[in-house]
Amino acid sequence: MSDLNRRAFIGATVGTIVAPPLLVAACSSPTTQSVQAAQPEPVAKAQTQPAAGGQTHTVEIKQFKFVPDTLSVRAGDQIKWINKDIVPHTATATDESWDTGSLAKNETAVTVVSATTTEEYFCVFHPHMTATLKLVG
Repeated sequence: MSDLNRRAFIGATVGTIVAPPLLVAACSSPTTQSVQAAQPEPVAKAQTQPAAGGQTHTVEIKQFKFVPDTLSVRAGDQIKWINKDIVPHTATATDESWDTGSLAKNETAVTVVSATTTEEYFCVFHPHMTATLKLVG
């Protein structure tokens, strides 16, 4: 095959492969918009009922940290945990006496503090993530 014929063959082949997607794109409606996936709504995990008069606290899990990392609580208070990271996390007592279970992005869980609640906790998936509850009163 001559050099000129090879160039013509390659040009025709590349044109055949590249042209159809370009034609499809050219035929698209000018009002076509990209569709973004909807963000999932937070999913509540199981919870225990708080004692009457208990306060509700929120702990966010974001950037591989519990925020706040120290929280003063009383027996009967609720803690609402919400995972803002894209990876799953847990909030688990160091003695495993309580656990939120695995929380995916935007999932929540609620735990109720008792007089015997273990104060130190961590993420089972990322053990370097640690924080503390301080029982007061």
